[in-house]
Amino acid sequence: MKFQPINRSQVVGALKAAGPMTVEELAEHLGWKSKKVSTTIGSTRWLLPEQVFRIVRYVQVFGRRSRDVAVYAAEPGADAPKRPINVAKRRKQTEARYRDKHRAIINARNRASYAAKRGEVVVNPWIQLAPPQLRAFMSTAGTQ
Repeated sequence: MKFQPINRSQVVGALKAAGPMTVEELAEHLGWKSKKVSTTIGSTRWLLPEQVFRIVRYVQVFGRRSRDVAVYAAEPGADAPKRPINVAKRRKQTEARYRDKHRAIINARNRASYAAKRGEVVVNPWIQLAPPQLRAFMSTAGTQ
């Protein structure tokens, strides 16, 4: 009978039962911290290369500087090849997400800039974020 550490056997069991998963998905599935899952997989892959875990594919995850995250399976074999990264395409995707998330701020800045170019009185674009008691003071603060 072959001895297998408890952590490794639980990760192998979860991958065989639920199918290939990322480290974060495994951590959620097992109720562990992702660091523990990552260490278990990493040490096993170092001690027993291409025998227990292999990377079956990579998925793009947003919010991690556009890095690809490995999807692991509990099966022997070589890892799937990593796709080349199109840096320009990823940069465009990141900028589009930023514009969508900060649309109100960008629009307020643009309105203030266009009003200043036309010689109109520039109203503080951040006034709507202030408590009502301070709004009167903010609108007159720039005119003195």
